[in-house]
Amino acid sequence: MTLEHVGIAIADPAHAALFERLFAAAPYKAEVVEREGVQTLFFGDGGEAHAAPKMELLEAIREDSPIATYVSKRGPGLHHLAFEVADLDAEMDRVAALGIRLLADAPKPGADGKRIVFLHPKDTAGVLVELVQSVRPAPEWTEVGGVAMQLSGPEGAPPLLVLHGALGSTEMETDRLIRVWERDFRVVGMDLPGHGRSAPLETPSPAWNRFVADAITAYESLKLGPAAVFGFSMGGGVALGLALRRPDLVTRLAVHGANVQWDRAEVEAMVGPMDVATMQAAQPFWARRLAEVHGADRWQALVAQMIAFTRGLPDAWMTDAELAQIAVPTLVSAGDADRFFDVRHAVGLYRAIPDARLRVIPGLDHPIQGVEVPTFAAGIRDFLRA
Repeated sequence: MTLEHVGIAIADPAHAALFERLFAAAPYKAEVVEREGVQTLFFGDGGEAHAAPKMELLEAIREDSPIATYVSKRGPGLHHLAFEVADLDAEMDRVAALGIRLLADAPKPGADGKRIVFLHPKDTAGVLVELVQSVRPAPEWTEVGGVAMQLSGPEGAPPLLVLHGALGSTEMETDRLIRVWERDFRVVGMDLPGHGRSAPLETPSPAWNRFVADAITAYESLKLGPAAVFGFSMGGGVALGLALRRPDLVTRLAVHGANVQWDRAEVEAMVGPMDVATMQAAQPFWARRLAEVHGADRWQALVAQMIAFTRGLPDAWMTDAELAQIAVPTLVSAGDADRFFDVRHAVGLYRAIPDARLRVIPGLDHPIQGVEVPTFAAGIRDFLRA
């Protein structure tokens, strides 16, 4: 349970203008909750990492509104403290068992995409406490030419194309980041051919050109216009290829844990853990996870295809001369404890791409599941929307 926001009741619209001057910022969201007869304004947006408490101003829009009643009795000022919980129903059972009364028998829809319930202030030392749980709308999925894409975030917001790594998927690797980015972008989380919800690959040995071409075709079908692009690992290579082949489609670029210049030793280090028998013996959880994500009937075929793809990487370099043609601002990031790609590869990308920045994260291994989501996602977001 963490403090999510502080609610302040106001009696005059001028009070909202006062806070705008105080914070030197406009509210990031205004929302009317008709059922409660209240206009809400949110300031702060959770800070740079979307993790800090926010402030909610509440103004009555009807005389019978609970906020109108509150202000008439107590005047404007602090109204409630809101705490974020992961499971609101379970938390309601827990606090009820403590003898704390709830002001409703069931959660209600609240502002800012939340389910809410209030605790009786007589049982919480006179403080009105609100418990909130974020409710994320189910992302929309579409498929073009066998390539599945998850769409989320406000329609009309700047587009962001997100590409996962080999043997990954949007839901498996990048969705945690998308949850942050979809506040500012119309996000397209693409499952690369053969992966996740996309159709199986028909070729036993796919190549870079196939992934890049299919990504271009699928993205263009959405008619969203030029996009910022983020790619992790293999998805980073696809993103770089997209920027080379279709610079008109890319506005800014961020790649993490990516490499486009391999030697045989690196390839063998990558291929070893991918062997199905080795994986099932040494990492049975990982094997089960791949079966869940890609399908019990096709995950082993995908592994074989990606082994063949990986073995061909030393013959599929992007040269420094090609990388020098990437004209968009590019952020290259990597962990300095990456088990597959030495940080020198990130440095090489940074040096070869004319308008590149480099970010090395201490102690981080290759899997993107290891990043600290709030900090990592905020850094990428700030670069891509600059």
